[in-house]
Amino acid sequence: MRQHPAFALTLLALAASQTFAQQSTEGGGAQVIEVTSRRITERVIDVPLSIRALTGDDLAQRNITNISDLAQYTPGLSYSPDFGRVAERPVIRGISALRPEAPQPVSVFIDGIFVRDGALSLALDDAQRVEVIKGPQSALYGRSTYAGAINYITVKPGNELKGKVSLTAAQADEVTAFGAVTVPLVRDKLSMRFRARSYEFGGQYTNTQTGKKIGDERTEAAGVVFSFTPSANFDALLSLDHAEDTDGFFNATVRPVPTQAGGVVTSQNGGNNVPNGASCNGRTINIVGNNAQGIPSAAVPATATTRLNGWPCGPAVFSGTKVTRNQNDLANYTDPTTGINYGKIEGTNRTTNRTGLTLNYQFGDGYTLTSQTGYTRQQTNVGADQSYNGTRFSIFGTSWLSYNRDKLSYLSQEIRLSSPSEKAFSWLVGAFYYDEEGDGLTADGVIARSGATVVPTALRPTSGSKTTNLSPFARLQYAFSFPFRVSLEGRLNKETVEVVGTPLGTATTTVGTCVAGQVCTVEGKKTFRDFSPRLTLDYKPSRDMLIYGQVASGSKSGGFNTTPGLPDSVFAYDGEDIRAYELGFKATLGGGAVGMSAALFRNDIDGLQLSNLSTVTSPFTGTETTTTIVNNVGKARTQGVELDISARATSWLSLSANYAYTDAKALKGTEITNGTVFGGDQSVAGFTLPRTPKHSAAVSAAVDAPLGASGLFGFGRVDVIYQSRRYAAIQNLIWADPYTHVNLSAGLRAQAWQVKLWVKNATNDDTSLNGFRYVDPGNFRRSAVDFLPRLRQVGVTASLDF
Repeated sequence: MRQHPAFALTLLALAASQTFAQQSTEGGGAQVIEVTSRRITERVIDVPLSIRALTGDDLAQRNITNISDLAQYTPGLSYSPDFGRVAERPVIRGISALRPEAPQPVSVFIDGIFVRDGALSLALDDAQRVEVIKGPQSALYGRSTYAGAINYITVKPGNELKGKVSLTAAQADEVTAFGAVTVPLVRDKLSMRFRARSYEFGGQYTNTQTGKKIGDERTEAAGVVFSFTPSANFDALLSLDHAEDTDGFFNATVRPVPTQAGGVVTSQNGGNNVPNGASCNGRTINIVGNNAQGIPSAAVPATATTRLNGWPCGPAVFSGTKVTRNQNDLANYTDPTTGINYGKIEGTNRTTNRTGLTLNYQFGDGYTLTSQTGYTRQQTNVGADQSYNGTRFSIFGTSWLSYNRDKLSYLSQEIRLSSPSEKAFSWLVGAFYYDEEGDGLTADGVIARSGATVVPTALRPTSGSKTTNLSPFARLQYAFSFPFRVSLEGRLNKETVEVVGTPLGTATTTVGTCVAGQVCTVEGKKTFRDFSPRLTLDYKPSRDMLIYGQVASGSKSGGFNTTPGLPDSVFAYDGEDIRAYELGFKATLGGGAVGMSAALFRNDIDGLQLSNLSTVTSPFTGTETTTTIVNNVGKARTQGVELDISARATSWLSLSANYAYTDAKALKGTEITNGTVFGGDQSVAGFTLPRTPKHSAAVSAAVDAPLGASGLFGFGRVDVIYQSRRYAAIQNLIWADPYTHVNLSAGLRAQAWQVKLWVKNATNDDTSLNGFRYVDPGNFRRSAVDFLPRLRQVGVTASLDF
């Protein structure tokens, strides 16, 4: 693997940290964090993986309340809430899925149980710790983890009556209340922990149409965990959780396009489109038309209007806090076919019920049998203004509004048997089963215009989906001597993805799988098979130092583009495969006063799934539009370096810094949009993969000092978070500029309580989070949508442990 020059930073950091450790004699030892990232309990420094592990106290000190916040403090991970708290698109080490319907490369687990959806609304209030595991985890974690995994470990019930309450009040009408209490029921046998959370955020952007805020969020959640230990060799953990999310429109706006009259551009109109022949990010814009086969061709010139409009280029130009969205037409909706009144349908309304059951049986001599069962039922309703600027009707007379009512349920079952981990030869074997079903209703327009009359459109069924997965897995590990170990992991994966042929309505036009005059269905079934191994070698020069290297393979399944009317050629897409290499180093120095880690990585990806545009003719209206689909563009490569250093300089001062450099490039493949904008050349070779900052970093300083003999402590911290440019699409013409967020906090604490004043985004950086290519809702000319960030927010949090 080619080493990037940034690896030299590791050597410099090591030298600096050794010097620091020699000077840090007052700090005492660092906290020892144990993790379960390899399905066994180990010290984080003993795990030959790149792991970012934060305890519940770490999360509270940094004001990390959700996974999006967590990503800010974890360079190399992006979990941006672009579409609000739905449509998750996590990125690790440059590997992402641009479309929410595509299988994700990163998955979240709660206490080791797979979470399919809704991770962005998960609250981390009751966390014992959170582990972010980078690199392919397919061998031990299975589906949708071939770039990494996030393991959220909750606080477990104990044998003492104790608990915690906290209250937060902040600008933008944020109020959060959390409480948890552990209650012993049968001494040393049975206990329970009840937790509840109420969260409300009022939003920071104002809708000019209604004067109301958008970006508002609300969650009401409660859960209970039972711990049962009837004997020394058996224990059970049962969790029951319920959550209701009610969110308004997410923060987004469409960029303006140039105005034209008489065949000339009369105004740039506040946008940043560049015309044909201009340069954008070092590439010449040359928009062309499609040939008879629908392929962009230099021999077919685009219309003069299209060439004048050009292509959106550069970062977002939006500033301020006022946007325009169509809330009025979503204020009260009745399905004209069923007569059901759904009331206000704006934004997201989601109900989630989760059940988890973990059973452990200890055999003699340290052998452990573990069963983990998870079941989730979820109903998600989303009403959206897809014009992103309040436009009511398109030039075709159809509405820009949409409403979807989706149901999702999934069951996971894992069973594994492990040998004692302290022996020279240790092993783990297991099997995983997963079953998922989804269906729903959609109204593509919500309202329609018929002459001078505006009428609501009816909900119709969407294509249902089914996914099943069955995969045995194993790990073998042998310690040749205390310093040197080798481990081999592998999973034999079989996943079947099915689109269920739900009747969608009677077609008026013959297109795709639909025939005029007949009931239209979209259906298909495909099975994906692969073997995902990982070979790891690690060497421990001392108890507190680890050097490791590994090579791994992983994959994720393909699927179907289910928009009715799509041509057969883009109906299905294939899976992705990855070959990953990593070289890492970890150490704690100065008696634990200094900790550091470094990792070099490279990922070779085949069959990369990216978003693309395809022409689609609605079988119900005959209207031709473009839609975004998933396809496989070819090959890609991501490589880089990650550094993490922390030091306890004195008994009252702690310092930390981490950095990730990620070079993510497409190597081979085509995308039709590239052909449209680059004179028919569809190649994606050499383009940077979307949504991946080349540089990301976080630097922190924290103080915690006693206030004389009062028994009180004063504390404070400053965190500076940076991300470089992120491209919205593979064309690298639309991007979000670099941003720097500064977070501050200070407070007073005693042994059982604390009060903290905090400021997030203290400099009020309004740089957009990300974006995507789009069209102007008024004239269908090429534009872009930008996702707007949270602005400065000041708040106070008080908490009490009892």
